[in-house]
Amino acid sequence: MSGSVVNSSAAMVLLAIPSRVIWSYFAGGVVFAIGLVTIFLGGDWQKARGFDKLILFGPLFYAAPIAAFGTEHFTVTEAITSIIPDWISWHQFWAYFVGACFIAAALSLVTKIQARLSAGLLALTFFLFVVLMHGPGWAQDPRNRFALAVALRETSFSGGALALAVSLTEQWRERGTHIFATIARYFIAVPVLFFSLEQFMHGIYVPGIPLDRVTPEWIFGHAIWTYLAAVVYAVAGILLLVGKKTRAAATWLGLTVLFVELVVYVPIGVVDRASLSNGLNYVADTLMFCGAVLLLAGAMPREA
Repeated sequence: MSGSVVNSSAAMVLLAIPSRVIWSYFAGGVVFAIGLVTIFLGGDWQKARGFDKLILFGPLFYAAPIAAFGTEHFTVTEAITSIIPDWISWHQFWAYFVGACFIAAALSLVTKIQARLSAGLLALTFFLFVVLMHGPGWAQDPRNRFALAVALRETSFSGGALALAVSLTEQWRERGTHIFATIARYFIAVPVLFFSLEQFMHGIYVPGIPLDRVTPEWIFGHAIWTYLAAVVYAVAGILLLVGKKTRAAATWLGLTVLFVELVVYVPIGVVDRASLSNGLNYVADTLMFCGAVLLLAGAMPREA
């Protein structure tokens, strides 16, 4: 009897969630599961020590949201095409094409099949997003801090993918250095410092990536997590910018974002589970940012 009640409740919950949201959950969940299997059965978990175990989750945390976002290109195509500049032709084609590429890239990152190629193309894609869409969008209204936050968020996504591509090159394996690793570091350090400033100035807004949403009052700790993240962001961002203790700074930064994800965004995702814009996208954005930071940590040289 109790089993049938549980099954009925689960069915009611699923029926209350639109199919376009369920498909994104499904795609992200499949990639997440594949990534977990790869980490624990591939031998990497057993070899890693200390915080290196956390760094292993960088590709997984980055890839699962990519798969969810890629799925949105097929389920909410009109919303995606609406942000493509008018001067670019074939809006619907590009929406489908990028969506398919996102899903393929997500699978590539977690299975390690052609991962360097996928990471490099993702870095280029998000850089083009900034140059062609988000940067010009912010330039039209420079006082819009949320538009700037989105542009810098996409920059950090580019930096994370670039860092992964670098860490998979022979030159980095042999010397532990690469010019693109420095570029990736700046691509994350600058957004982190801006996010820190925004979180100090507007503590009532959501932490992690300071977008246009006030932290719900029912979140335990409420604004405390925003100020906590701001402090860690300030210290880690400065270290990343000047190139000191970069691996440790990026790792602690990633751990902080993961903590924010668990205490703020997972509850938001549960409450707003039927919404892409107010639920899943916030959860996925922050998890992907966490992944980008951990990918940078993996590309930074080990300190003595």
